[in-house]
Amino acid sequence: MQGDTFNPTGHLEVWKVYRDGTKELHWTDHNVITSGMGIGLAQLYSASGSDSILDYQILNFQVGTSGDTRDYGVSSYKLKGPLSGVRPYGIQTGLQVETFQPIQNGVVAAEESFVRIPYSNIHKVSKTAVRYTLVLEERSGNATDELNEIGLFMRNPSGLSPASPILVAYRPFEGIKKTEYFTLVFLWTLQF
Repeated sequence: MQGDTFNPTGHLEVWKVYRDGTKELHWTDHNVITSGMGIGLAQLYSASGSDSILDYQILNFQVGTSGDTRDYGVSSYKLKGPLSGVRPYGIQTGLQVETFQPIQNGVVAAEESFVRIPYSNIHKVSKTAVRYTLVLEERSGNATDELNEIGLFMRNPSGLSPASPILVAYRPFEGIKKTEYFTLVFLWTLQF
């Protein structure tokens, strides 16, 4: 319909979940939908990107250690200090860590590490909202500085080979020193 606008929004909660089942809300606030979402959707609707609908799914995330709550916005195209390699995400964990060359500021960048979001952690919560449950279990993310940024990535909207994800949602948050004493759970809801 003429005059309709598309204004996706999002909200992020960061929870500590302890072994005994107790939960502690560490942080909650809105997130930023980045210009990467617009790029991916433009490629989808104009049929100028990937031929596979699967490439437009949000299937990866990164966490990092250099987020700045005073310096981010819709033009953010990468995490400032993403964890790199399998080791920071944890050895012998349930995480599937993948390596890709993401699209950053319109160009294919150097290889980075991404965590795959299992389909079982993606839930439709209303007609227009999807929640992603991102989990760093007890053995994940412990050998790092404070974690303070996170990003969601569309899998491969440009249809490149190998796949090149693009940042579609981003949020720096209050830093947290991850330890083996709790699981860190990010509940990220995107509203379309």
